[in-house]
Amino acid sequence: MPVTPQPDRPRLPLEHGGPAYVEIVGSVAELVLNRPDRLNAIDAATLDVIDRAVAFADSQHEIRVLIVRGAGRAFCAGADLGEAGDRVADPAALTAFLRRWHRVFTHLAESPVPSIAAVHGYALAGGFGLLQACDLAVVADDAVLADQHARYGLIPAGGGTQRLPRLVGQRRATWLMLSGEPITPGEARQAGLVNAVCPEAEVLGRAREMAALLASRSPVACAAVKQAIRLGLAAPSLAEGMQIEQRLAVRHMASKDAAIGLAAFVSRTAPQFVGE
Repeated sequence: MPVTPQPDRPRLPLEHGGPAYVEIVGSVAELVLNRPDRLNAIDAATLDVIDRAVAFADSQHEIRVLIVRGAGRAFCAGADLGEAGDRVADPAALTAFLRRWHRVFTHLAESPVPSIAAVHGYALAGGFGLLQACDLAVVADDAVLADQHARYGLIPAGGGTQRLPRLVGQRRATWLMLSGEPITPGEARQAGLVNAVCPEAEVLGRAREMAALLASRSPVACAAVKQAIRLGLAAPSLAEGMQIEQRLAVRHMASKDAAIGLAAFVSRTAPQFVGE
C-alpha cells in the first residue's frame, strides 16, 4: 500500500535528528524512536517526546491511529541505563523517574487513539514494555522479545509486572520475568501478546494496513471500546464490568458517529464517520 508523508505538518520535535519524532501519513501518526546507535534505548529526552507525541495525536481530530516504530536495527532495547547515571542509587530520584515513565506509558495505553507497535530487531526490557503499552502489535518473525531484567539481577519497573500478566496470563508472565528468557514471535502470537507476525520487510506495511482499517472506523467508538476494556479489566467482577460496558454504550449511542453508522446500516452504504 503506497503511502506518502504529508510535508505540511510538523514533526515532533521539529529536528529530524531528535531522539524521536512524529511523521503524519494521512490520518495516521507514526512515532519513530530515533536513537539507532543506542538501539533506541529510552532516555529522559525520548520519554518526553513519546509523551508529547501521544498528546499531539490526542489533540488532532484528524489523527485516528498512532504507529510506534524504531529507526535502525531495533524497535527498542529498553531504558538507557547509562543515561540514568547516579539516579539508580538515589531512591528519591529513581522514584521520580519511574513515576514519569509510568505516567508516559499509561498516557499511551489510555489514549483514545489506538496504537500499533511495529516491532523489528530487539524489543527488550523497557522496549518489551513499550510493546505491551500499545494496543496492538505487528512483530517481525526474527524479532527478539524478552524482559531480560532477571539476567542482571533487576526487576521490571516500567509496568511490566502489571501489564504482561494481563496480556499473556500469570504463569507465562511469571516465567518470562523470573527467567529473563525470550518469547519467540510465534509463541507471542499464540499467547495473545502480538496480533501478527511477518517477515521484517513487511512489518511496517502490515502495521500501516491495520492502521488504515482502524482509521476507517469511528474514532469515538474505538475510544469507547478501549475505555470499556481498560475499566472492565480493572473491575472487581464480571458483573461490574458489564455495568461499565452498559453505561459506555448508552453514552456512545448519543454520538454523531453512532447515528451515522445506524443510518449507513439501514441504507446499506459505507459510513463516513466524523469523530463526534
